[in-house]
Amino acid sequence: MCCCCCCHLACCYKGLPAYLAIIALFEFILGIVRIAVFFSPSSLLVTNNKAVAGFILDWISCIIPTLMGLLVALTSLIILCTCLAAMGDRNTADTREEDSTGSALKHLWKNKPLQRLIQLSCNCPCYIVRPKLRFLIRLLFLFACFIFRIIAIALYTSAGSDTSGGSLAGICALSLVCLFFTFLIDLYQYCVWWHYRPQCDTKCSMVSKKHKRYIPYHLMGDNRTMRLGDKPCPNSFQCRNRHLEHILIFHSKAFKPQERYCDVQQESSGKNLYIGFHRTTPEAAVTIAHSDFAISTKYESTMLGHGVYFARSMEETEGKANADGAYICAEIEMGRVKEVGPEDRNSLRGTTHLWKEYDTVYYNHPNDSRDEFCVKSTDQILKWVMVVNEEYDKKVRNYGLDTEFSDTTCGCI
Repeated sequence: MCCCCCCHLACCYKGLPAYLAIIALFEFILGIVRIAVFFSPSSLLVTNNKAVAGFILDWISCIIPTLMGLLVALTSLIILCTCLAAMGDRNTADTREEDSTGSALKHLWKNKPLQRLIQLSCNCPCYIVRPKLRFLIRLLFLFACFIFRIIAIALYTSAGSDTSGGSLAGICALSLVCLFFTFLIDLYQYCVWWHYRPQCDTKCSMVSKKHKRYIPYHLMGDNRTMRLGDKPCPNSFQCRNRHLEHILIFHSKAFKPQERYCDVQQESSGKNLYIGFHRTTPEAAVTIAHSDFAISTKYESTMLGHGVYFARSMEETEGKANADGAYICAEIEMGRVKEVGPEDRNSLRGTTHLWKEYDTVYYNHPNDSRDEFCVKSTDQILKWVMVVNEEYDKKVRNYGLDTEFSDTTCGCI
């Protein structure tokens, strides 16, 4: 999978409300111009059926952005008047009053409900773990607006040369630029969430086709808020969903997606799939994301022989892996499996002789929560998702992703 290099500048993401406010203000100006042209006595548009139909469709598509532009204009006017009043009273007002005014204006601009209103962004908790759904809904809205405006342009143009339909068509066509830039901003926001890259991944290169995505640490299952649409999987430990994102996002670290290997009934003929968890350093995780896993060959860390090691849950990696900082959840083709017990492990350490006949060695620990397995080849690792721990990834906090949904009232707004 090819993933473009994401910008690590937090100001770009935090500036999205300002960019959308400018677009809304431009929509407001174009809306006022539309009204002035349409109702102008010399335009002859009010009595033209095609022009009236075009105007109705045009305003259906732009009424909400225009109202948001009006809100931006009023907010800007309030801020401007407050600043002018503060400048006029500078000689008489004390420092504390000036600081209070500046703090109030800063608070007004950073007010998240106001920002979301300007962005027309519903921050329903269900979107926390579903950024693709939010993007698709907004894309559908923009597409509907685009279709309405294209039809309106056609109707304006066909209104006749004796009217000002051509002028309105040009203004409406100019407003398509607003839709385009709004789409780009929505796409950027979607990429930050869905195609997330942690702070430690600064490589501007293609990632492995096996690498599906990084998951921001605040989306992990232990962080579900229990609000509308943001609850853990209702099936809990009985869940049969094998999607890697679902496993990490809607389940706790202790969740085991499958039973012990010997108890698993493979559902797909010809495939012997199993879910495994691997823990490593953030630097090693980035290397894996851009290439592949590396075969372990050190004698001390190869209890089951040379290969790549996995546990049955994230929690179980903590007593096995020598590294820390990142978790990987992978789908693995087990192939031909050799099951071994405690009596066999000492004879397998640092060896490769089983790989002539088997693809995977599965260790059945007396406590099934301590099971682990080793695969012979990285080709058996079909795909994976990753998460980098909070202490190694400051991007979530710098971008404000962990607080983007934290102050909603009425569930969404």
